[in-house]
Amino acid sequence: MIIVNGVPLLEGTAGVARHARAALAAIGRGPHAHEAEIWLPSALAPSAGAIQAVSDLPIRIYPGPHPRRGFSFNQLFWTHCLAWHRCRHFRHARVFSPIETYSALSLGHPLITAHDCYADHFGDPARGGHTGWGRKLCVRQLRRSRVLAVSRFTAGELETLHGLKSPQVLTVPNWLPRGFEATPGSAQIESVRIKLNLPPRFWLYCGGFRRNKNLPLLLRAYAATLARIPETPPLVLAGRWPENDTVYTGSLNTVLAGLGERFAGRILRPGFVAEESLPSLYRLAELAICPSSYEGFGYPVIEAAAVGTPLLAARAAALPEVWPHPELLFSPETPVELVSLLSRIAREGAAFARRPLSPEFEYKAGEARFNAAVTTWLKDDE
Repeated sequence: MIIVNGVPLLEGTAGVARHARAALAAIGRGPHAHEAEIWLPSALAPSAGAIQAVSDLPIRIYPGPHPRRGFSFNQLFWTHCLAWHRCRHFRHARVFSPIETYSALSLGHPLITAHDCYADHFGDPARGGHTGWGRKLCVRQLRRSRVLAVSRFTAGELETLHGLKSPQVLTVPNWLPRGFEATPGSAQIESVRIKLNLPPRFWLYCGGFRRNKNLPLLLRAYAATLARIPETPPLVLAGRWPENDTVYTGSLNTVLAGLGERFAGRILRPGFVAEESLPSLYRLAELAICPSSYEGFGYPVIEAAAVGTPLLAARAAALPEVWPHPELLFSPETPVELVSLLSRIAREGAAFARRPLSPEFEYKAGEARFNAAVTTWLKDDE
């Protein structure tokens, strides 16, 4: 029996949730589907979309109180609930968690996905940038587990920072799930344009607002390009914009305010974008830009490529691995290279920045890789 930690399914449009849904859909269509169950605590109410994405697997709801202490604490608390029920009723079951986790109770020899080492680099803001106790315990659990790294970059980080390496670590790059509609219909595309109040032409950023997303560099590069070429299209920043600058977001609002009204008026913030609207949003954009200074993988890159949207990405972390086109990469430290690329696109168009999605990130290849890793984990534990 394989017990699946279902809590990551509830993280909305975050990369962790996308990986969880894709991984569980792969299990549901793979050779071990008959062995797997998704476990969720009764305190949580998963969305219909989250359940539909993994409907091939049975879902077991187990008793789990709601401590209401914040998602991070609750997630660890619920993992202990899962471990407790496993120890009482299914002691020999295997555990798969699509997110880093830990438990003081035994999880056996689990299979755990490691997405990045963000916390090791950026620390816990509540602890002055030092690594929090939760991360330290998660690393301790990883050392007792078989680990899936979502990119070669993340696998290298696990080895460099924590001494974890092959064969304990299996590199299984993320992939585009089956549900991602790479060719949305014209009516659907127009509906998204109207709903988000998008202009006829725009460039797009889509990927969250944590410090590692490196938005200040993109804002400064866009302002410099607009100053050179007034007909530069507006820049759309998709997602829930943070109202205030925090240690998590960095100086986003400060930088935006410093650009002045002339530039700020060309930067559009439509707010939250539902996952089912993303293919249409990418299709509407003339260009997508991923300026992150640190990414364990980079879903926006493969999503834009799948839809056929031209793309520029930072030459940092896992992004060159996911977008292996040196001529379309720029430095994450200075806006000079990005300004040069954006200026060329503003003058000539973005067609030269369009590349097809690599076959290794399509769902058939991704699901095959993942199920092979699950088989290796189960055989090693026999």
